Amino acid sequence: MEEEIWSKKKICIVDDDPNLREIYLMKFNQEGFEVFLATNGEEGLQVIREKKPDIILLDLQMPVKNGIEVLEELDQDAELSKIPVIVLTNIDNEEGYKEVGKFETRFYLIKSLTTPQKAVDYVKEVL
Repeated sequence: MEEEIWSKKKICIVDDDPNLREIYLMKFNQEGFEVFLATNGEEGLQVIREKKPDIILLDLQMPVKNGIEVLEELDQDAELSKIPVIVLTNIDNEEGYKEVGKFETRFYLIKSLTTPQKAVDYVKEVL
């Protein structure tokens, strides 16, 4: 029954780590989400513009366009800036927090401290 609540929800996972994308894809699919994947920030922005997800799970360190650049572009778009963003990164320092703090993000999660189930729980809390 609970799966039905989330079956209409779309999430975009933007991360350059193929293993992480695969694990999170399986977990969010299992929970009933429609999942869109992107391997870098540029691709992520294309997917976000095209699919209009309900929430974004965003890494900060990526090739082509990093997570901060993605946040800057989302921030400048009136429609896309309304989509909640959860940062999922390995940057666990003051500089990273400050950088992200300029933007409206919901949670700042450290990959090594976050299980896929925990990420799902945070996403559900935001939605």
